Amino acid sequence: MPRTGGVYSPPAGTKGVSNTTIQSVPYNAFVDDLTADANAARPITAGGTGATTASGARTAIGAQAASAALTSIAALTTSADKLPYTTASDTYAVTTLTAFGRSLIDDADATAARTTLGLTIGTNVQAYDAGLASIAGLTTAADRMIYTTAADTYAVATLTAFGRSLLDDADATAARTTLGLTIGTNVQAYDAGLASIAGLTTAADRMIYTTAADTYAVATLTSFARTLLDDTSNTAARTTLDVYSKAEVNSLASSSVPAGTVIFYAKSTAPSGYLKANGAAVSRTTYADLFAAIGTTFGAGDGSTTFTLPDLRGEFVRGWDDARGADSGRVFGSAQADEVQSHLHTVNPPSTATSSDTHSHTYSGSTNTTGAHVHSVPYQDRGFSGGTINNAESGGATGTFNTGSSGDHAHTYSGTTSSDTHSHTVDIAQFNSGSTGGTETRPRNVALLACIKF
Repeated sequence: MPRTGGVYSPPAGTKGVSNTTIQSVPYNAFVDDLTADANAARPITAGGTGATTASGARTAIGAQAASAALTSIAALTTSADKLPYTTASDTYAVTTLTAFGRSLIDDADATAARTTLGLTIGTNVQAYDAGLASIAGLTTAADRMIYTTAADTYAVATLTAFGRSLLDDADATAARTTLGLTIGTNVQAYDAGLASIAGLTTAADRMIYTTAADTYAVATLTSFARTLLDDTSNTAARTTLDVYSKAEVNSLASSSVPAGTVIFYAKSTAPSGYLKANGAAVSRTTYADLFAAIGTTFGAGDGSTTFTLPDLRGEFVRGWDDARGADSGRVFGSAQADEVQSHLHTVNPPSTATSSDTHSHTYSGSTNTTGAHVHSVPYQDRGFSGGTINNAESGGATGTFNTGSSGDHAHTYSGTTSSDTHSHTVDIAQFNSGSTGGTETRPRNVALLACIKF
């Protein structure tokens, strides 16, 4: 636009000069420019406002827009110690500004203002609190209650008539009645185990287990454990575990241990697949494999339907001689009584010589009392006189006579002998010791249950 500083200057070739042709192109451009300028906002430098609307013109020239509030203020009548204030939207009035009001308004900061008002934070007024500030920012209405949505952050929720009927209950019993809840019927009664479970923190791949009565903990459930837990049968579980069933194990055991095998078992009852080797008569049909193995070796039972098991109770088992000769003549399966091989215990003490120093031996005794005897007396009969032989005469008959036999008597003797050092040899003759021991011959042993495979 051909303006300089907002003032028009006609372009060259547009002003008419006598006897000079006006150039049409510049002239027409000039006319178009004037037309556009007439329809556009006139700049301030050209005496306009630079705007096409009243508000734009006020803004351009820095004029205050029309305001109801300013109009209301302009209509006020003021005097000393007056303060305008609003009574409605854009409506002002005047009130008296007291000396106390001025003393508060001229305070330089909040501390001075609190001193003027006689307020100490935390004593006369509530100290700032984010929670209270959040509550203060709420918009409430009838039937509302506030609740927290975060730390020190509150919101408003509608408090229903039912909610009020629950909140005005005096105790838990009344609240359960309002809710229509009977413990143990409508809701679960308190249980320590459930409380323990409720306190657990779980995550993916966890399972709960008990660590004590009503006490639970969390353990990791591995992928392998899940493959086992989702098995629908024991067959599937065995496949997962790659193990045999009891029947399969028993079958394998039966096939590897032949019927008739004897074992000693450290329990008072026979294990599966075995019978006590107690001499009982058992069915030939029920225990057909065992019957086929041992037959009637240990007894024929009733002779038709049963057979007899070996009776190994209280017995030591001895290997069958089988023609070796160590236990000659033994029949397979036969019993043998206890026995101790014949023998003597010979005691042959050695001869013992003793010696001593000089000593004495005292001896005493008596002769045999036998001593009766007779004495023969020769005589010549020269006559008798008063029973006495009279030898004074000669020429009588001669002969002998015996004295009486009375005369048993004994002679006692005693004395002491002594000798120098010498020895006496004592020789004890050979003899056998006395017998001792119990009712049987046995080694140390342990009592176990003898069983036989059927």
